Amino acid sequence: MRKIRFATQSGGAPSAQEWLDRAKRLEAIGYDTLAMPDHMIGGAFAPMVALAALAPITTKLRLGTLVIDNDFRNPVVFAREVALLDVLSGGRFELGLGAGWLDRDYQGTGIAFDRGRVRVARLAEAVTLMKRLFTEEQVDFAGTYYTVTKAECRPKTVQKPHPPLMIAGGGDEILALAGREADIVAIVPPGITGTGKLAVQAVTLEKLKQQAAIVREHAKGREVELSMFLDCVLTDDREAKMTELAEVAKVDRDMLAQSAYRGIGTLAEITAHIGMLRDTIGVTYFCLRGPDVEKLGPIVQELSGQ
Repeated sequence: MRKIRFATQSGGAPSAQEWLDRAKRLEAIGYDTLAMPDHMIGGAFAPMVALAALAPITTKLRLGTLVIDNDFRNPVVFAREVALLDVLSGGRFELGLGAGWLDRDYQGTGIAFDRGRVRVARLAEAVTLMKRLFTEEQVDFAGTYYTVTKAECRPKTVQKPHPPLMIAGGGDEILALAGREADIVAIVPPGITGTGKLAVQAVTLEKLKQQAAIVREHAKGREVELSMFLDCVLTDDREAKMTELAEVAKVDRDMLAQSAYRGIGTLAEITAHIGMLRDTIGVTYFCLRGPDVEKLGPIVQELSGQ
């Protein structure tokens, strides 16, 4: 089994200096990757620009997108940005792509929020086109959603044949695509679309097992790294904290208690939960989020062998 590694996700910081300082702290703690989402609301930073600013002030920290909404980028234009960031970071970029899910992002850009099957099909074409751009000198491509002639992508990436490709998703179709095409598959609860409201059944360990099985079926023996979010809160009283969090979020307490995506408890309890997910599902790449990301350093160091 792969070695466990840890990322954290951040959409930005109150100031430029705080953004740079946080990246340095995360690198020192031992996080493998700082990943950025791709949202058009809430004051989120533009991810590629923000990550480029971190390239010269870090040396080991990988820089990733978790994930770029494919509908917001032309794949030829975006491939050039990916390649340049990989070069500027000395080969530390991780390319995360998704089909998009948050309707508010689409409303704010005026881009049509097509049904899921269309968005996934468009992502599949973009992945095919970008992979060719990274490895070929000129590309002619004619698809349903993209048609290009003599397209070029320079500079060529440091990582060969291209930066690790992550695809994130929860539905059967995108998980099948990820199994076929991705180096890393970030499994998320199914049904995250539009408002993002979920049923309890979407976040259970059993559902996660089923999703991982779809990925493996379509990978056909190809080695794929499994990843997932883990929203963590440190507390000495897990039961009381779950009740408190449920009340604040106005959700059923079972949504927290049964969620594989929640790490609530002491350092030892969260460590045990991560170990269970590795042993049961095969997840080895955890994106830790929440108010205690920097306090989780002992877990990062212990489980990643630092």
